[in-house]
Amino acid sequence: MRSLTRRSFLRSAALWGLGITTSQALTACLRQVVVEKVIEKQVTKVVKEVVRETVIVETTPRVIEKTIEVEKTVEIEKLVTAIPALKDRVLITADVMNYSWTHFAMLKSAAFEELFPNIALKWRSLSGWHEYPRVVETLNASGQSGDLLEGPPGDLLAHWADRKFIRPLDEIISAEGFDASGIFWSMLASCRYRGQRIGLPYIGNAGENILLYNRRLFDEANLTRPNLSSTLDDLTKMGIALTRDRDGDGKSDQFGLALRFGLPSAYPTLHLFGAKLFSENSRECALNTPAGIEYLRWVHEQIHVHKLAPVPPQVEGSAVEMLRSGTVAMLRHSFRTFATLSASGERREIGATLFPKHPISGRVGTLASGLAYCIGQRSAIPSEVFQWCKFMSSREMGVQMFLGGYADPGCRSASWEDPRVLELYPLCAQVAGVADTAEVERLPWNLRLAECLDVWNRGIIPLAFDECTPEECASQITQEINKVLALSPEQKETLWPR
Repeated sequence: MRSLTRRSFLRSAALWGLGITTSQALTACLRQVVVEKVIEKQVTKVVKEVVRETVIVETTPRVIEKTIEVEKTVEIEKLVTAIPALKDRVLITADVMNYSWTHFAMLKSAAFEELFPNIALKWRSLSGWHEYPRVVETLNASGQSGDLLEGPPGDLLAHWADRKFIRPLDEIISAEGFDASGIFWSMLASCRYRGQRIGLPYIGNAGENILLYNRRLFDEANLTRPNLSSTLDDLTKMGIALTRDRDGDGKSDQFGLALRFGLPSAYPTLHLFGAKLFSENSRECALNTPAGIEYLRWVHEQIHVHKLAPVPPQVEGSAVEMLRSGTVAMLRHSFRTFATLSASGERREIGATLFPKHPISGRVGTLASGLAYCIGQRSAIPSEVFQWCKFMSSREMGVQMFLGGYADPGCRSASWEDPRVLELYPLCAQVAGVADTAEVERLPWNLRLAECLDVWNRGIIPLAFDECTPEECASQITQEINKVLALSPEQKETLWPR
């Protein structure tokens, strides 16, 4: 048996600590809701919930967008006569995940059922992120798939569309006359597969493109804090100035910047340099290009030339914990992480702005990211299900979802720029300014994305350990990804997520 050397152990630990899976990108800083049993709304419960709060009403059920912001208190006498018995109502079966946004949806289903008295929702098969794709696959295999599904735009929805688990929405959208122009264009684009729209977003953002920084460290060093005019060159200068050997042992123990170079979290900085992982036809790796090598060189320089960023084994716990403790001064992460830190009472300590732009091109790093609802292929009530999708994608639902602490402020600029949201987080206006045109990452033609990301995450480790040049790293990753892209899309088992 080959012995486990210190180098191989550190390499394995670094690989584990990168945040290598798509599931971690989605579930970071999100609260998981434990649901002990299936929830079915009863008429008496609906009455009580609606009477307790101000609910949304409308006169014409098909015009949700114009009525969603109008609030009216509904009296119980009117409500009782308006809602049919549960057995006489159309039942939407929702097979979704059990995270905080689902809890919000459950709370708001009473308002939706008041808008549409002939529709009720049944929440079924609530599961965690890792189990969810397999639950959906099992339900489809047994012919028991639900009406409503959800997922992040990208390879999962593409797999479902390819296997006929979900149906295209173009015909329904056209029949409904639904105007999606207020939804982030980037999210709409990322919900397309082979020219068809396969999901309707209800949460959207620009990816992990927020620069978090420790205010105290900047103030102690008498440095100007990062802002919208900052560039990558400014970031490097600030990082060098904030790197310290505080105990005098000749080694840095306070770092100016922590790097997140594992995919999918690294997509925004990859895009900042104008680089893509896949070619336009998605049949070749596009990393071994001037833009791709420039990105890898930047990563290498921060760690080994300027020595302002820790190598993977120097990351203690997590980069976020190091930021909070003052071991790291700056970190690229998500808006949701900033909101979570602020909610925990650290708003005065941690500041945030958009991640600095490229010093020459002025490009800002982004990635279209979020969640979308889909309609099951076997659903016999697609029009009714689409009413729920529209309801949750509205401006007001986005605002309420955020104000309640359940998720980002929806999928519309109007939600992110709502005065109630900006009063709490002015940063949301900056996010909305770039989220509408955030970049959409290309998918491999054979949808073997998990294997391609695995190649990247293993191939970039030697660069982090200074065992190869950026050019060698780009060449090696490109060769290995091209091997994956040469494979057939057929596979014996589901590769997503790993």
